[in-house]
Amino acid sequence: MSVIGIGDSHDSGCALVDNGMVLSALNEERFTKNKNEVGFPYKSLRYLKESQNMDEVQAVALAWIGGNALISRMIPSWDRKRRDLWRRAVPKPSRPSMHLTNGIYKLIQNQRPRALWKAVGVPISSSITSKRLGNVSKELSHKKVYAVEHHLAHASSAYYPSGFKEALIITLDGAGDGLSGTVSIGDKGKITRLAEFRASTSIGIMYGAATVACDMRYSEDEGKLMSLAAYSYPKEIKELERICRYDSRKKTLVSDTGTRNELLLAEYMKDHILSKNDRESFAYAMQMHVQNQVLAIVKQWVAETGLRNVAVSGGFFSNVITNMLIEQLPEVKNLFIFPQMGDGGLPYGAACYIDFMLNGALNAKQIQTIYFGPSYQDAEISQSIKDGRKRMKLDVSEVKDPAKEAAHIITKEKKVILWFQGGMEYGPRALGNRSVLAIPNDQHSRDTINMIIKKRPYYQPFASSVLEVDAKKLFTDYVAPNRFMTSANHLKEDYYDDMVAAAHVDHTTRPQILGKENRLYRDLILEVKKSTGIGAVLNTSLNKHGKPMAMSPEDAIWTLENTGADTLVIGNYVVRKK
Repeated sequence: MSVIGIGDSHDSGCALVDNGMVLSALNEERFTKNKNEVGFPYKSLRYLKESQNMDEVQAVALAWIGGNALISRMIPSWDRKRRDLWRRAVPKPSRPSMHLTNGIYKLIQNQRPRALWKAVGVPISSSITSKRLGNVSKELSHKKVYAVEHHLAHASSAYYPSGFKEALIITLDGAGDGLSGTVSIGDKGKITRLAEFRASTSIGIMYGAATVACDMRYSEDEGKLMSLAAYSYPKEIKELERICRYDSRKKTLVSDTGTRNELLLAEYMKDHILSKNDRESFAYAMQMHVQNQVLAIVKQWVAETGLRNVAVSGGFFSNVITNMLIEQLPEVKNLFIFPQMGDGGLPYGAACYIDFMLNGALNAKQIQTIYFGPSYQDAEISQSIKDGRKRMKLDVSEVKDPAKEAAHIITKEKKVILWFQGGMEYGPRALGNRSVLAIPNDQHSRDTINMIIKKRPYYQPFASSVLEVDAKKLFTDYVAPNRFMTSANHLKEDYYDDMVAAAHVDHTTRPQILGKENRLYRDLILEVKKSTGIGAVLNTSLNKHGKPMAMSPEDAIWTLENTGADTLVIGNYVVRKK
């Protein structure tokens, strides 16, 4: 018997879990083409209905109970307007307006009393969800809906796919259901919470506000702030401790400056901190501060619980530098970072939690792949190419070995290629099925991708895919194969030039360590290795700047048409612009 997980706030989506095994998981943005889509995931659910056996569904797990999620559930347009504000698609409010809304923010941020929020939120949310499920399937509308608290869903997404029988579980994000983070123990499938961090003291909101203070977008550009930090000389800003810090005696996050929403906090940082520092040193100090707080949390709770297997989730853990430092702690034996760590992963976690509650099945092995999305047959790919030919002039050739052909184009022709194969990746990272690929030892590869597709700022690096057999040779700090590009590694000095296009100025790269889980992609990199001597490629997601990752052949053809890219390897076809 299976459980459907649903997330209907920002980055909405769904997942299907059956006795500890994930059958499918995907996010609504891939269908609607609106990044971090808000609202009920109708299209994702219809895909599940068409592609999976829904006869065995016994329950629905709804992630997130109250607060912003409840408002968004009742009035989706409210959350969309908030996202537009974060993206700077609408004018920023005046400061008096920010202060006015901050008063309301203070009242609801911590959601106290929690019991009242739950008592109100659960029945309203369950009723709304059942009605909307009826628009997809009448049978689903009669299934029992279980509401799963926000950080419990995050904790579940970290623990259940980790393969750890016992683990220390840490969640950190902006805020959800009155909390910004939790510390829990996972033991034989049972999750027991040890500590909670209030939403009014949030490392995630602090880091996001710093991103806004640097004229970037909240909840989207935090990775840019992390990248910018590498361009500074060492810098410490003591004022950051007053905004949010971890108190090891109280075992919680504390603040001396009071509760501010993300936009008002950004204005405070501009006035009191950024005005005295350049952007690079501010970014460096912020990155150092937050990673030190997180490392302190991990060290203390590992010591107190004696658990050295650590599983983490929540939007903050998209910070690959912090993840790298956690993995290198002598106190930590094994680290698992859930690959869809943000709120887009909540349906997965909620489904895992309810599935275990109802069926008691715990997967003893850590997940090795997350190709949970749609895959397409040759006929569908061929039809999309034909449709593309009606709009633009294309040279199309069918090849017996697409991996070998792609490697030749990358290494001999020195071209950037769009690469579309197999099932779509779940989460924000391209893992070799929906990718833009290039040779990693030529700086022009990075510049070309930036000019024709991505248009990233100079300080934001690209990631890499590295064969597991080459990882120890390339990295100074290699610990274990990271399949999902959720952490960083330092390159050895002798190999920096071999990876220069996929490396950062601090000589780190964010690698996908590839084993045998994706044969075709592995074959491609093995062919590249024959020419370069290094089993690695530059790998970034197949999408135009500002758009979600490609899902379908139509999306791949559209990206070829609407960017400066000129070569697409899709299925068994090589498609080139004339």
